[in-house]
Amino acid sequence: MTDIWFKHLSSTLANNGLTAYVWHLADDRMEWAGDTSSFFGSGSHDAPVSGQDFSHRINPQFLPERLAALHDMKEKNPVGDHLPGMRVCYKFRRADGSQIGIEETAQLFEDESGARSIRGFIRCADVADKAAPQIARPAAASVAAPERASMNFGRRHMIQKLDEWQSRHMSEGEGNNSLGYLLAAGIDRISMFNEAYGPRYTDELLEKVSQRLAQIVGPNALVQRLDGDVFCLFFPVAPHNEMAAVAKYILGNFQERPLLTSSGPAGVSLSVGGIQLDPTQKSDPAGFVVKAEMAMRSAKEQGRGCFVSYCEASDRAENNRLLISHGDQFLNALRDNRVKLAFQPIISADSREVSFHECLIRLIDEKGKIQSAGQFYPAIEKLGLSRLVDQFALRTAIHELALFPGLSLSVNVSPATLLNRAWLRGLVLALRDSPSIAKRLIIEVTESAVIDNPRSVTMVVNTLRDLGCRVALDDFGAGYTAFSQLKDLDLDIVKIDKSYVRGIGEDTNRLFVKTLQSLADGVDVETVGEGAETMGEADLLANDGIDYIQGYIYGFPQVERVWLPKDHSHRRILKGKSDHHTESDFDEDLNADMASLVTAS
Repeated sequence: MTDIWFKHLSSTLANNGLTAYVWHLADDRMEWAGDTSSFFGSGSHDAPVSGQDFSHRINPQFLPERLAALHDMKEKNPVGDHLPGMRVCYKFRRADGSQIGIEETAQLFEDESGARSIRGFIRCADVADKAAPQIARPAAASVAAPERASMNFGRRHMIQKLDEWQSRHMSEGEGNNSLGYLLAAGIDRISMFNEAYGPRYTDELLEKVSQRLAQIVGPNALVQRLDGDVFCLFFPVAPHNEMAAVAKYILGNFQERPLLTSSGPAGVSLSVGGIQLDPTQKSDPAGFVVKAEMAMRSAKEQGRGCFVSYCEASDRAENNRLLISHGDQFLNALRDNRVKLAFQPIISADSREVSFHECLIRLIDEKGKIQSAGQFYPAIEKLGLSRLVDQFALRTAIHELALFPGLSLSVNVSPATLLNRAWLRGLVLALRDSPSIAKRLIIEVTESAVIDNPRSVTMVVNTLRDLGCRVALDDFGAGYTAFSQLKDLDLDIVKIDKSYVRGIGEDTNRLFVKTLQSLADGVDVETVGEGAETMGEADLLANDGIDYIQGYIYGFPQVERVWLPKDHSHRRILKGKSDHHTESDFDEDLNADMASLVTAS
């Protein structure tokens, strides 16, 4: 494309409030055209250069939804004019630290060589705050709209004052380098006031907050409204070590003294972030404001009404970046068929023969090394992607059960997935005509899910048992499920938490295991002792009436079909993408039935 055509198309996009991108998946490179300055910043370098860079700028509260939408789209294959697509809305951080609402629409393309790219558009949109979805955004938006020009001036004015202060120190060597800090204070739940009383009242509230802040700090600081409900307080000669105390004093003042408005007293709380300034460091003054706002947003995420320093917030941001990185690694592994099931035998305490196997998630990294769930699952859970793990495990387990009629498997299901109606509906579709598979499938639910949602979990358990599945309660004893709950659930199996099994040689733990066994016997439920590592522990469990034993003493989890002989051609399942998609015609029917699981919620 010639430069003149590119400029023409970019201008057309900009006139329509759009920005277009092409995201090359092979090298993660992104190209942009259109109104990039409105979305990213005034400089050409402000546009994200990669998919990872783009993800890092999305508000973490909205990130799981976009990652899940991308995963669902990438799983499908473009066929003719039928291109997989997605539409998501989220909040995005611009180069100056402000956040805007974005609506993204995209489609997946594949060229003749098989190279894939995602091509899409973004535009500004009203996006509801995840922390308060009940508040209507259009009304809240009117708070900021009338004063947009003055707020832009406020930010520029604060940056100018910081620049002058920094330049003076740099040129004259003036003052102490441990003097000067910046606070960003945001009003908590301003949209709630706007929704209840209207924008005129909210404007009065903003003015009262500004006046109160000026009264508190007096001549020691410059108070400037930046954007919407955010104020900046610049202390040019105050010592660093008083920053936290001053911030907490401001918080206490607002908590103890309501604002007096024309409609009566109004209780307002603030979230405050702060950064210590060092004029000897050649930093962009705008960066000081961005960092203070970042710390303020971290305070809001931690529950509002508190103070967080930039050092604390940056540590949190680094943790978020690691979470996002782990999430990307998992989604890439899932796409490349590097997520596998490992199988661990569960032994009959009487016969010491294998009764069934538990399915455990493993990830194969790009170097071929196997990662246990403990290395990546905590990040997956925090990102809200556990449903993808559950769907993969269940789909793969059902496939294995179809291939091997003598096999029984147990699969863990997270609380979020268990209570998802779309997931349950998909499972019913997959198993309602396959009772021979259902009776060999055991669904493991967590004790925390039972304690938090006993009625909902009972309904799900009843549906699973009606299908013919067995249901097990995992980590029994860790959360102290009440006897009445155990009775109402109508379970088949309870798995006694490994913390008691590993210490069963101690009188207290053994007594506790016996008590749990007696509870299970009272409602005719079988028991599994988890985590047995020695033959002595296994024998004690058997002597105390435990029905099944699981632990390293009888076998480690292996990414192999451990029920087959070691020399069997189908024992190993680390063969790449072609494995388990060519062994049975059942897979085609199963994938059709389980399609709703992949796109659930």
